[in-house]
Amino acid sequence: KEMAARRACIAARPMAKLLSIDAVDAVVARCVRDVEAIDVHTHLLPPTHGNLLLWGIDELLTYHYLVAEMFMVMPCVSEEDSVSVGDAAPSPDDFYGWPKPRQAELVFEELFVKRTPLSEACRGVVTTLSRLGRGEQLRAAVRLPSRPRLTALRDWFAAQDASDHLERVFRLSKLKYAVMTNIPFAPEEAEHWTASPQPPLTPRLKTALRVDPMLVGDWRGICSVLRRASPPHPLSMEGCVAYLKEWVRRIRPIYLMASTPAGFTYTPTAAGPAAVRKQPPAGGGSAAEEGRGGQEGSGGAYPSAAELLEGALLRVAMEEGLPLALKVGAVRGANPALQAGGDGVEVSRLDWLRTLCAGYPSVKFLVTVLSAVNQHELCVLARKFGNLHIYGCWWFCNNPSIIETTTRMRLEMLGTAFTCQHSDARVLDQLVYKWAHSREAVTPVLAAQYRKLLEAGWPLSEADVERDVGLLFGGAYEEFLAK
Repeated sequence: KEMAARRACIAARPMAKLLSIDAVDAVVARCVRDVEAIDVHTHLLPPTHGNLLLWGIDELLTYHYLVAEMFMVMPCVSEEDSVSVGDAAPSPDDFYGWPKPRQAELVFEELFVKRTPLSEACRGVVTTLSRLGRGEQLRAAVRLPSRPRLTALRDWFAAQDASDHLERVFRLSKLKYAVMTNIPFAPEEAEHWTASPQPPLTPRLKTALRVDPMLVGDWRGICSVLRRASPPHPLSMEGCVAYLKEWVRRIRPIYLMASTPAGFTYTPTAAGPAAVRKQPPAGGGSAAEEGRGGQEGSGGAYPSAAELLEGALLRVAMEEGLPLALKVGAVRGANPALQAGGDGVEVSRLDWLRTLCAGYPSVKFLVTVLSAVNQHELCVLARKFGNLHIYGCWWFCNNPSIIETTTRMRLEMLGTAFTCQHSDARVLDQLVYKWAHSREAVTPVLAAQYRKLLEAGWPLSEADVERDVGLLFGGAYEEFLAK
């Protein structure tokens, strides 16, 4: 019966030229190369935000991946070091006090002149500049005997218009659009969104509302933001909800998002999911609510991270119909001296994610994890909950070897019901190499899976491959959002 049903299914499919096993590699390579992808998570901002959009040679070279790599190979700095000489390596504090061009020159000298740029982050700079047509200028810079070496590259970037350069990078990267990370708790960004009139937003960028203080349980920081709002919001849970909804109306985000703090877990409060569903629409907080919410100076108890998650974040997600994206596994400030480059990784507990998916079936969760160890458990959870979608290979997992392993496992466990990659780019130009390298890593893994399928006896057409690649590179994400 099963074989008969399968033959009937195959017979009902539109007639298409079927692929031979020898043709699979070339077809997959073409489809992956040409697909217009969706970058579901970046840290980019629009050109209208001025210097908050990072791009150019100095930003590429001073990105925290490369700064951390540079300090890894430089001499250790110690006040007790009795053999230090005049031209000693700078301390991180000294380095971060320099202008960006001076920082970039040192990174370039240590990682590209004195050493072969073998790491993924260094190779990424080479790929980016080569695809931007700056390969010869890069090679010429390496040959210069001393600093400054980057003047020609710096001049080229300075001559570009930011909006035109953004469009160039998106075309080179074959991207349809990218989702930003928009932080209302950061005054330097918030001022751009509150300006009137608002300049039009390029269709290449879409918004996402990042609300990390809610998961950290940073009530004091939240109160500070509520006070700064115009007009101020009550220092209460209702004030939090009103503030988030104000920003939802202002920027129209695709989803809410947060990065979990180290050691994060979630145990439902006594009120639990049922109470969240019964909440009235947000309005002004009463005096009783402010006391319950822990108004600073009132002597009331501050709300916990679980209370903020339930009473504000999940409530807004439900009432506004917004997914919640979670990034799990970062350890902030593992080496504080390196600033953003000093963050680390942990193997996280994911039982709380199971609790969230089961307790809030109407909320859609987009999740990525930082530790390779957590990838298998996350796949199992995605098989059990239709309101959970896995996206990308984040940060320390964004290396070809890990992309290949992770994508192979996800294909075997999830089919095409996941998003194979996102860039996490903070520098516009990084899109070029992150997507080029990711496509290179995914192609052989997908081709191998198709060959196994053909060997098992399943007919496969080029149209099938095009459809599947479209799903893996953003289509499954959009289907998930549309559920």
